[in-house]
Amino acid sequence: MKRTNPLILPLLFLLWMATGCSSDDAPTNSGNITWHERTVAVVLPMQNGLDAHWKRTLEWVARNLEAAFRNQSEGIRLKYEWYDESTEEVKALARTLSEREEVVAVIGGLYSSNAEIMAPIFTKYRKPFLTPATTAELVRAYSDGYLWAMTETDITQCEVLLAKALYYGAESVALLANGEDSYGKTFIDWFAFQADELGLQVKGIYPYSSTNLIETVQKVAASEADFVVCIPSEVRDVAVMQQMFHQQAVRTGTAPRTLYSDTAYGSDVLLLDAGDIEGLEGVAFSSDPESGFGVSYKVYFEEEETLGESQMYDAAMLVGYAAWMQYLQPELGLNEALRKVVDGREEPYGGWLVEDMCKVIDALATGIAPDVRGASGSLNFDSKVYTNVLHTTYSHFKIYNGHYITLDYNSSDGSKRTDATLAGWNWKVEQMQEFDETVEGKTYPDLQEKWALLVAGSCGWQNYRHQADVLAMYQLLKQSGYTDDHIVLIMEDDIAWNSANPNGGVVQVAVGGENLYHDLLIDYHLSDLKPEDIGTILSGEVSERLPEVIQSTSTDNVLFFWSGHGNYQEFCWGDTDMSLSASQLQQFVQLLSGKEQFRKLLCLVETCYSGSMLQVCEGVPGLLGITAASPWETSKADIFNGGLGVWMSNRFTSTLLETITDDPTVSLRDLYYKLFINTVGSHVMIYNQKTTAISLLKL
Repeated sequence: MKRTNPLILPLLFLLWMATGCSSDDAPTNSGNITWHERTVAVVLPMQNGLDAHWKRTLEWVARNLEAAFRNQSEGIRLKYEWYDESTEEVKALARTLSEREEVVAVIGGLYSSNAEIMAPIFTKYRKPFLTPATTAELVRAYSDGYLWAMTETDITQCEVLLAKALYYGAESVALLANGEDSYGKTFIDWFAFQADELGLQVKGIYPYSSTNLIETVQKVAASEADFVVCIPSEVRDVAVMQQMFHQQAVRTGTAPRTLYSDTAYGSDVLLLDAGDIEGLEGVAFSSDPESGFGVSYKVYFEEEETLGESQMYDAAMLVGYAAWMQYLQPELGLNEALRKVVDGREEPYGGWLVEDMCKVIDALATGIAPDVRGASGSLNFDSKVYTNVLHTTYSHFKIYNGHYITLDYNSSDGSKRTDATLAGWNWKVEQMQEFDETVEGKTYPDLQEKWALLVAGSCGWQNYRHQADVLAMYQLLKQSGYTDDHIVLIMEDDIAWNSANPNGGVVQVAVGGENLYHDLLIDYHLSDLKPEDIGTILSGEVSERLPEVIQSTSTDNVLFFWSGHGNYQEFCWGDTDMSLSASQLQQFVQLLSGKEQFRKLLCLVETCYSGSMLQVCEGVPGLLGITAASPWETSKADIFNGGLGVWMSNRFTSTLLETITDDPTVSLRDLYYKLFINTVGSHVMIYNQKTTAISLLKL
């Protein structure tokens, strides 16, 4: 007699549970149910065999949902419309779908770049948009309840990747990511910050573009990092990266170990040349192993689930539940019904199996709000804005013999998170610098005059926040007694009366805040200057072209505030290819110091990688620098205005302004501590403090 494999019976039972209700004696009237059809648009990549994955999974949801209504006389039936996000003009598609009342919700946007295009349109039209996209800026910008992110952001994935490298014994890491898309941007924004918190040395951040991928991989391969975290934007980038790392190993006998993000997981990746992808390793968001979805999927369809399938299953399941609740309570909109479904904390009926779905449907019909789980695990959302799920499971995968194998599973600290807008942003920063206000060996003359140079280093409507922050600093200085002949204000002045500004002549740093665009004297437009002019202005060299300069002496304090974009060791200059380099800034301040043109010089810098600019200025007596970020970190925007479609301020600057407004004579120690604690996603740094005694700000 042939022995039955002991694993077969549990798997068969699981599949039975997944496709039909299990109670034989429960009443059923499936043949007499009145069905109410709800149309759901699905916008996902359909090429390279991905269409088969999405269609069989979402049709699976539809069949299971119908089976779950067996005890009801009325039921919800899902109808799908399929769109390929790889070929559609997604902006036009989003507008069309938003205007069609029969389309109750949209599922999709696997690619973060497409999700970012569609989200503001669906938000405007109040159409529920359930997406597996993971870019952090998407969640922060549209945290109003119509965006439903089915995974945590890539802030969490970056955390898991670095933790994995640390587990393997890494002491140093580098990042390879596309600098031209929002997906790569999240990793670029958070990598150095999280590595620092984990005690890992950053060997560099290497952004690549579509034209320099090979060259960039060669650079990072030679970085001497123990691990390189690779963030490919497209599947084809995976093969290029692997080829170049292999070549480095053959050529030199050594190469860093690589860990890939979720782009490297999927059925389309397995279509690449086997020699390129064999041994590829990384992490990807996945189904919860405890749900049994992955096992059932593999047995049922005889292949692995692809990236996002469990999340898309759960998205369609939630839409079905919400449509049922809306039918039961017609006064509810679908989005409000979705909120009520995920708010349920009564009996833990949740699950993706049909038996579980039966219980949820019956419970909702009797007014009970069950605690719902899905194929991807817990479906708890922020109870304030309902933007993204607060817990995600990540599969640690490796390609072996042309197939994915799961080495283990990792999860975030989702049980501790309660706020979707800060899920992943709530890192407890611990790497604070020591701050000693006592400096021996230098005496300062009595203070006579105070000067300020304020620079908004960007232009254009999308960079609204930089000019807004500079104007806020300008108005604060005026309130503190500075006069225009002691302030040099440099900004492009192209946002107050911009055609995109519905309130002409109004610039704010907070929604509904004070209009900062009044009683001001702009000395120079950024586009009329060159980077080297900053040194001329600081050194007080008056000319016909530069009549307004800082004419400070050895008894005067100078405040230098810069807000804009930055790269490693450079301030970007508007929309040009020009930049102010760290070496130039170093020359400027050394020249000023040598000519004794300041008593004390305080530099407050709000740019990405700002620490790399002030780091080179250490050793100049009387100079103190406070930056929004360390040399390898990006700074973070703050306060998104959905109506204007722009960020209104930066977190470092908004905290700075708030602190100084509350206490203009705050001690530098207290200011630094306040900035450090409240500036999320980067480490506020202080430079040259050991050679400069500045105890009070004294604006």
